[in-house]
Amino acid sequence: MKIAYIDPYPVPDLRVASLQILQNVDAFARQGHQICLITPVGQRSAEEILGRTLPPSVELIALRDIRRKWYFPINTQKVFYYQVSRWLKENQVDAIFTRNIKMANYLVRRHSDIPHFFESHEVFSQSFKESHDLNKRSNKRKYTKIRDIEQQVYHHSRAIFVLTSLLRDDINAEYGLKKDSIKTPITIAPDGVDLLAVEAATKTYSGDQNRTREAVQILYLGSLHRWKGVPTVMKSMSYLHDVVLNIAGGNSTQIEQLKTVAQQIGVSDKVNFLGFVHPKKRFHIIADSDICVLPLTKTSIGSRYTSPLKLFEYMAMGKPVVISDFPSIRDAVDESAVSFADSENAESFARQIQLLIDNPSEMIAKAAHSQQLVAEHFNWEQRAKLIMQVIEKSCFDK
Repeated sequence: MKIAYIDPYPVPDLRVASLQILQNVDAFARQGHQICLITPVGQRSAEEILGRTLPPSVELIALRDIRRKWYFPINTQKVFYYQVSRWLKENQVDAIFTRNIKMANYLVRRHSDIPHFFESHEVFSQSFKESHDLNKRSNKRKYTKIRDIEQQVYHHSRAIFVLTSLLRDDINAEYGLKKDSIKTPITIAPDGVDLLAVEAATKTYSGDQNRTREAVQILYLGSLHRWKGVPTVMKSMSYLHDVVLNIAGGNSTQIEQLKTVAQQIGVSDKVNFLGFVHPKKRFHIIADSDICVLPLTKTSIGSRYTSPLKLFEYMAMGKPVVISDFPSIRDAVDESAVSFADSENAESFARQIQLLIDNPSEMIAKAAHSQQLVAEHFNWEQRAKLIMQVIEKSCFDK
């Protein structure tokens, strides 16, 4: 099949979404399909992000981004939409795949003749409602508009792919996809791990994993958005002895804010900020750690919609994981693979970390089971196979 994967933000790029898109495109192509990745011009190369080149069946269609130029100072994506529309009129594809809700809305209206498949990462109206005051008239208007856009996309796509069963249930509840008049199927496709990158990192890792260290090395790797819950695991350090928390990721502003928090709660001596980690180096950072953490917060995106990339990457590297206990996480793993802590509860995280430290045999057992799960289920190859089966069936059946 020939599929146009379209996104209005530059790819390749260092954004997490860009990495996910590249992983999907790479895996789709390795399933034997021709993929046209259509985005604004990326600032990086695919090899720089993935650590290897994309398969020959991937064509990068880099459209010019004129936003905020001196001759076009407006920050609008409409010009990109028009460029995409012209490309689709001049080039025949079997299907369109998107993950940006506004881009998808434009395409299902303008190119309804091409089967459209949408990957949803959240109920956007729900996330907006949680972070904005709907008593304000302007926010109420924006909320209504977001609902209209989501309704359009969810009802007119051939199929929807979601990360968790909770997200599927919320889409059904919010937009009535279970009604007899609506036939849009929803498939659960969790995120995965790049097993080729894991293998390459394992071969080239130069750290001495057998060296004796005075302190147990705890790792949080990822963005520093509030819903990630990093202050919780920072606070947990105050209940532990002979441990060091290494926080990898974030920008300078976020890091300075968290450094202030560390001082206020008295854990500055137990917390190291590693700053931005290049995607190609992330597995080396994980390999050099003893225990990894994901302290997600009680938001919809954190507790119901996320299928954390870092969870599966930790697991692939054979590291014990302490993670917030949410239905979205139990959608994928249970206590045999990870240790669950109460969300936003520093003492609970400290307790689970200490239990792992005190029971090394349990750490080894969980790590081994985790690696098996990743190899069998939570990798980009398996995800691509599932998604392409749905797309092919939908297109051929129609």
